[in-house]
Amino acid sequence: MKILLPFLTAATLLLGSQHIFAAPAEKAEPGLLGEYFSLEDSIEDFPTLPASKKPVVKRVDKTLDVESTSDAWPGTELLDHFYIRWTGKLRAPQAGKYTFFLESDDGSRLYLDGKEVVDNGGLHGMEEKSGEVQLTEGDHDVKIEFFENEGDAGCKFSWQPPGQDKEIVPAAALSH
Repeated sequence: MKILLPFLTAATLLLGSQHIFAAPAEKAEPGLLGEYFSLEDSIEDFPTLPASKKPVVKRVDKTLDVESTSDAWPGTELLDHFYIRWTGKLRAPQAGKYTFFLESDDGSRLYLDGKEVVDNGGLHGMEEKSGEVQLTEGDHDVKIEFFENEGDAGCKFSWQPPGQDKEIVPAAALSH
């Protein structure tokens, strides 16, 4: 210990403590990471994007609650022919059967822990589809995909936890 202590003191002075000891893990922030892609052509279903395709917008969305509108997607210049992928974690406050809802214009789909729970694909006006899943308490991987061809666009992500009413999934239940 007598030899180790002077070494640690000198290393701390030279490098700073963050380089010697592991820094604590960063705390997850509320919301999902949204990657927004502009597409050149019309789209009838979920696109397969080449690895080289980069998002035109990358941001955190606290909730997904966008009414159908003919205006550009909120906070972007995207009007038609676009695709959004949201990823992160969903925290289930308790174990049990959850119902999830995606209401969208055009297509949307939800994956939890890599399994498709809701498929609301295709070209359509604002339409809601749902799916049920048993969840354990705690964090689950979530991915939501949405695409817009032409005309109005909107997307809402809701849930009904066990014994509770349906609501937009709150920011406190989402993290990235």
